[in-house]
This record gives sequence, structure tokens and C-alpha cells, in this order.
Amino acid sequence: MAITYLLVDCINGVLMRIGIGISISQLYKMGMLAGMLSYLLFKKPMIFLASFSLILFFLLPLLFKAMLTGETRTVVGNFGYNLKLILFPISFFFFYSLDFNSQGLKKFWNAFIWFNFWLIAVNILLGVLGIGYSQYDSPEGQGIGGRGFFFAGNEVAGIFLLFASAAWFQTKNWTGIFRFFFFLFLLVLGVLNTSKTAILGIILIVGLLELPKFLKKRITIGRFVGLLSLPFLAMGMGALIVWGIQATGLIDRILFFYERLDLLTFILSGRNQMVMGAMSFFPTVYSFWDYLFGVGNQEFLQLMGIYHGDPHTIEIDFFDLLFMNGFLGLGLVLGIFLWATIRSFSGSLTESPIWAVNLILLLISFLAGHIFNSAMLGISLGVVNGLGPKIWRS
Repeated sequence: MAITYLLVDCINGVLMRIGIGISISQLYKMGMLAGMLSYLLFKKPMIFLASFSLILFFLLPLLFKAMLTGETRTVVGNFGYNLKLILFPISFFFFYSLDFNSQGLKKFWNAFIWFNFWLIAVNILLGVLGIGYSQYDSPEGQGIGGRGFFFAGNEVAGIFLLFASAAWFQTKNWTGIFRFFFFLFLLVLGVLNTSKTAILGIILIVGLLELPKFLKKRITIGRFVGLLSLPFLAMGMGALIVWGIQATGLIDRILFFYERLDLLTFILSGRNQMVMGAMSFFPTVYSFWDYLFGVGNQEFLQLMGIYHGDPHTIEIDFFDLLFMNGFLGLGLVLGIFLWATIRSFSGSLTESPIWAVNLILLLISFLAGHIFNSAMLGISLGVVNGLGPKIWRS
């Protein structure tokens, strides 16, 4: 089920495209969540207790507040949002606890990484060809970039970076020229997706993974020539990115917003203004209970509509977690993620890509969001963090 769940997201996008509003992807993920909890209950009861405690943490404050205020209409919606937050921790606990033999683990890992990587790549290419969904609409209303049949477009950049990074690490035994062309292919996919985070993210992750390896090796004539060629390669990649944003129409979107916004607002796509809107009522409207546990997704949207005039989430995960789930929810989600990141560090920067992937995803969560509250990314991130260290230490 873990290998094919992104395929179910694509099928769900097809159904949404033709007007069938049944979210089979949500049902599939709930089935996976129930299956993981059932396994932990019978095989790893202590880990099940930790997972169940996590669910109660995100459910009981909602029920308690509903009983105090008499407002019960938003409980289901708020808990539905919170379920997305626990997909990563529970899937991480589940895959961390699985016992694979070495051969079975490697077969599953290769199938999981390559199947989903090519699924994402094909969907991006289909979207650019006009099949499925575009990533953005241009100021003239035309489609820009592609995400294929993934309906949750804001989450595609994060899931692309996760699988592109894992696939890149899988190519470590390829010859240099093949790896170079594969890197260009990853860069092209990021450009065609027309996501600033996808383009910047793939450059940063590959750089973080390859630079320590490069510095450890002894300088030879060939390596010295390679160093001299780096500025030319950088200019070539820059030219490729510029050509891509012009060819896909992203340049029109960039110029449209750049002419109307200051630099910070342009970089954050207006999210800083959303933060300022939320901060206008956060110190005065929130109670001590709300500071600890947040007001919930539905109530926060109502407050944003009243005080900011736009009932919308911040789309910066740190602030969304703070305002909706309070300081305790923020600390719990980030704490588990940082623990998984520290656990993935094997003592050598070149032996595992997880630390680099997690750090870049953490950076993206502060710039563009849709990392910790992404149902599409949550399970895959749990698989990679739960099984990845077993792969590279075996």
C-alpha cells in the first residue's frame, strides 16, 4: 500500500477532473493509518501507545473546548486537519518498527523510491503538455507549469524534492557523466513544475550531499579541472533556469507580482502579510488555553476572515502550527521531526541523504509551507525517515 499510495492520489485527481467528488485518496490514507495502528497494537504495543497518545493529544483538547463552549460544529473539521499532522509521526514509528531482512528491505526500498519518482516526473511532464492540472494560472489566466493529476498542487514541490533526493542518492554508483545528466533532468523537472522551492531545493540538496564527498577526496588534476569548470556549469544551470521560467510562462507571474509587491512579500508570496494579519489578533484574542493548544483550523480561518479580511491559512508551517495547534502542538510536531533528523545522522555526511532532505524540507516549511500538514508528503516522509537509516547502515 505504501508503494502505490501516490498513484491513488493521481487516480483521485482524475476523478476530481471529471467531476467525481469522492476523495478516494483520503479513504486510502485512513485505511493505511488504521492498518499501521493495528500492526503496532499487536506487534509493538509500546510504540502503539506512543502513536495513540499522539492522536489523543490532537483530539482531546478539541473535545474539551467544545464541551466548555458548546461549539461542536468545528470538531470534525479541526480533527480532520490534525490527522494530516500525525501521518508523518505514525508512519515514521510504523516503518521504524518493521523488521525486514536485508534483501527484502532493499527490494521494497528500490521499488518505493523509483516507482514514485517516475510517477511524479511523468505527472509533471503531463501537466506541462496540458494533460491534467497546471501548477499556477498566469495573470492572463493561462496555465503555468505542470503537476499532472496531483490535485494538491502546493504539496507537489515537497514530494518531488523528497523522491528526487532519494533517487539521486541511489545513483551514487553511476558514472559521473550519467549522474550529471540525471541532475540536469531533476533541475528541468523543478523548472517545469515552476516552483521556486523545487528549483532551489534540488540545487541545495544535491550540493549538501555532494560537497562533503568532494572535499574528502584528494585533489587530482582531473578534480582540479573539475573545480575550474564549476563557474561555467553554474552559468549553464542559470541559463537553463532562466530559459525554463521564460518558456513555461513563470516569468510573467514573477514580474506581475514583483511589480506590485516589496521584495520580502514577493519572496514569500504574500505570506508575511498573512503573518502580520494573524499577529493583529493573536496577543489579544487568544486565551492561555489557546496559547497552549491553539484554536483549531476552522476557528483560525474564521478569525483571519474577521481581522484580516482573508479566511486563509498562513502557508508557513511554523505559524500555522503555532496559531492552530499552539505552542505544545508546534513543539511536538517539530520535536519529532528533529529527532528523526538527528537519528538519521550516521556520523558521516555522505552516508545518508536524509539529514540534507530534512533540513531543506524544514527550510521550505518556513518559506512556502505544506510540509508538516501535507497528507501527500506525510506518509512518504515517514517511510524515508523510518527505513532509510536501515538501508544505509545495512
